Amino acid sequence: MKKTKISSDKIPQIAILITAAVLMLLISVIRQNYARKQIRNNLERNAEMELIIKAIDIRHSVEDVTLALRNRSWEFEQFLHYPDSLFAVTRRIVEENPNFAGCCIAMVPNYYPEKGPLFEPYTLRRGEVIETVQLASEEGHDYSKNPDFIIAAKNDTSFWSEPYQDENDPDVTLITYTFPLYDAYGDMAAVVGIDLNTEWLGKLLNSRHMFPSSYNLLLSGTNKLIYSPIGEIKHKDVNQIMGLINDSTAKRTVSASGRITIFSFIDWEDHAKGSVYYYTPNSIRPWSIAVINYDDEVYEPLIKMQWRNLLLTLAALLILAFIIQRSVRSLSKLQQANLEREHIESELNIARNIQMSMLPLSDTVAQRDDFNIAGLLEPAKMVGGDLYSYLIRDEKLFFCIGDVSGKGVPAALVMAVANSLFRSVSAHETNPARIMQALNEIGCQRNEQNMFVTFIIGVLDLPTGRLRYCNAGHEKPFVIGKEAKLLPAKPHLPLGVMDDMIYTAQETVLQPGESLFLYTDGLTEAKNESHELFGIKRIEKGLQDCITNESVTPEKLIQTMTNRVNGFVDGAEQSDDLTMLAIQYTPQEKPLVFRECLTLNNKVSEISKLNAFVQSATTTLNMEKGLANRIKLAVEEAATNVINYAYPNGIEGNIEITIEADESRIRFILTDSGAEFDPTGVSKADTTLSINERPIGGLGVFLVRNLMDSINYEHIKGKNILRMEKRYAGQIVKT
Repeated sequence: MKKTKISSDKIPQIAILITAAVLMLLISVIRQNYARKQIRNNLERNAEMELIIKAIDIRHSVEDVTLALRNRSWEFEQFLHYPDSLFAVTRRIVEENPNFAGCCIAMVPNYYPEKGPLFEPYTLRRGEVIETVQLASEEGHDYSKNPDFIIAAKNDTSFWSEPYQDENDPDVTLITYTFPLYDAYGDMAAVVGIDLNTEWLGKLLNSRHMFPSSYNLLLSGTNKLIYSPIGEIKHKDVNQIMGLINDSTAKRTVSASGRITIFSFIDWEDHAKGSVYYYTPNSIRPWSIAVINYDDEVYEPLIKMQWRNLLLTLAALLILAFIIQRSVRSLSKLQQANLEREHIESELNIARNIQMSMLPLSDTVAQRDDFNIAGLLEPAKMVGGDLYSYLIRDEKLFFCIGDVSGKGVPAALVMAVANSLFRSVSAHETNPARIMQALNEIGCQRNEQNMFVTFIIGVLDLPTGRLRYCNAGHEKPFVIGKEAKLLPAKPHLPLGVMDDMIYTAQETVLQPGESLFLYTDGLTEAKNESHELFGIKRIEKGLQDCITNESVTPEKLIQTMTNRVNGFVDGAEQSDDLTMLAIQYTPQEKPLVFRECLTLNNKVSEISKLNAFVQSATTTLNMEKGLANRIKLAVEEAATNVINYAYPNGIEGNIEITIEADESRIRFILTDSGAEFDPTGVSKADTTLSINERPIGGLGVFLVRNLMDSINYEHIKGKNILRMEKRYAGQIVKT
C-alpha cells in the first residue's frame, strides 16, 4: 500500500477545524446546562408557590368544617338529655353537609344506663342513601377500645385521625375529625366523630397544575396517604414516591427557601424521570402536601431546542469529519493503532494467563480419597470477574465461588483480590460467616466504583461430612444424591454493598457419595439467538440425567452441563463469564484393627492414666518406640490443654479419649463438653523469636501439629471434638 503524507500546510487547518468543533460543542453544552438549571430553579419556585396556595385552600376548607361543627356543639349539648334525639342530630349534620360520609356520637360508657353500657348513634351516607343506626355493641363494635376514642377521652383534645379504608367500600378512603363533647356540668359526655371522604380534599388539591401529568398527594402526620388521584395515575408511582418520602436514607435536597424537600425518582414501569416536592406547612400540621412533576414535560421546550442544536452540531461534525477524512490518510497512524491493539491484546492474554494461574490446581488434592473436585472458568472476554477456589486445612475443605459485577479488567482485579482474601482469611478461620464478614468489610473499603461480588463460601469437614456454608447474594447450589435439589441458602447482600452487613452460616451434612454443584449466573443466564435463558430448570434436568446415568463425578457433572449449555446457545456470543465447581464427598471407611475408649476427669492427676492408656495401645499395635513416644507426647499435650482450660475453675468435667487404628493410621478422638475452642485457628507460633519476644500461647498447638500428620476440630451439639491422626504403616515392629 502506498503511504500518503500530510503536508505541513494542512496541519494548521485541521487543528483549527478540530478546535472550532470542540468549542462549538462546549458552548452548546454550557448553554444547555445553564438553561436546564434556570428551568429547574423556576420549577422549584413555582412548585413551592403551588404548595403554599394548596395548603391555604386546605386550611380554609378544614377550618370551615371544624368551625361549623363547633358552632353546633350547643345542639349536641341541648339534646344530651334526650338520647333518642341524638339520632336526628347526626342525620341532620350529614344531610346538611354533602362532603360528610358519616357522623357518630360515641357516649361515655354507661352514660345512659337504660341504653346499656355502649350507645353510639351513627348516620352514614351510602351514595344517595342516608342511614341512621345504633352502631355500638359489646360483641361487635366496641368503640371504647378504639384508639381515637381513647385519645380524645384521655387527652381532652380534638384531632384528625389517620386515613383508613371504608368498611363498606374498600375503594373509598376516609378520615375522621374527632372532638370531645361536654354536658352542662362540664363533664365529658361523648366523643363526636365526623367522617370525611378524602375525595373531597382530592378535588381541591388537584383542581389545577403546572403540567398536564402533574398531580398532588395529601399525607397524614405519619406520612400515610390521605389522598392520591388513583385511576388518573399509575398506582406503582404512588407506592414508589411514598417509599421515598418514608425512607430516611433516600437522597433529598432542600429548596433555596428551606421550606420544601425535593426528591428525584425514576418510574418503575416507563423509566420516566420525575421530581417530588414535599411540604409540611404549619397551617395544616401535621398534614403534608406533595406535588409530582415529570421531567419529559418540565424540560420539553429544552429538549426540543437540544434536538435542534444536536442536528446542527451533527451537521457541522459531519462536514468536519469529511474534511478530516479527505485531509488525513496517514498509514503510519493506522499501523501505530494496529501495534497498540496488538500490544493491548498481548497484555490481556498475559492477564488471562495470570488469572487462570490463580485457580487451584487439581494435583493439590490428587492424593485425597475422601473427596473429588473439579472446576471450570470461561471468561466472556479475555479476562473476567468470576472465580472459584479451594484449599485443604486441618482435614477441612474450604471452597468458594463468586461473581464480580461487571466484566473485563476491573472485574478481574476485584476477582484477584477476593481470591487472595479468601485464602488468607481461611488460613486461620473455620466459620464461613466470619470469613464472609472479613471479606465484606475489606471489600467495602474505598469501593469508589461501587462494585460488588456475589459469593458462596463452604467449609466441608472431611471426617464427618458436616458442611457449613454462607451465601452472599449468589445462586443457590445443588445437592446431588438420589435426586438433585437446591441447597437452602439465606440471600444475604453481596460483598461490597454494606460494611455493617451481618452474615450467618447454615449447616447440613453430606452423605457419602453426595455431590455439590455450584455455578455463576453465566450458566443460568446463557442466551441463545432467540434471547432465551438457559434457566434453572435446564440445570436441574441435566443434573437429574447425570444421576440416572450414574455419572455424578465432578468431571462428569461439569462436562455434561458444559455440553448442555453449548448446545443451547448454539454458537451465540457468550454474554457473561461462565464458572462451575463440583465437589463429591467420598469418605473411605477402612476396617479397624483396634478401638478402645477412656474417660478422664479434668484433673492433671489423670494424665498418668492417659499415658498408660496410650502406651497400652501403641504396644498392642507393635509400634516403633520412638514413634509411640512422639504420639504419646502429642496426645498428652492436647489432653492437658483441655484439662486446664476447657472447664471453669471448680467445675468438674469429663474428657473422652477414643483410639482407633486401621492397617495404616492411628486416630485419637478427644471429646469434651467444655468451652468452645478451636485450636486449629490459633496462629502458628514463631519459634524464631526469643522467649521474651514470643507472645504467650500457640506452642502447644505448634507441638501437636508437628508431631501428628493431621488435626481436625469440630464443635457439634455442644461438644468439642478434636481428631488427631498419624500414619504408622511400615513403622510397626515385626513380631
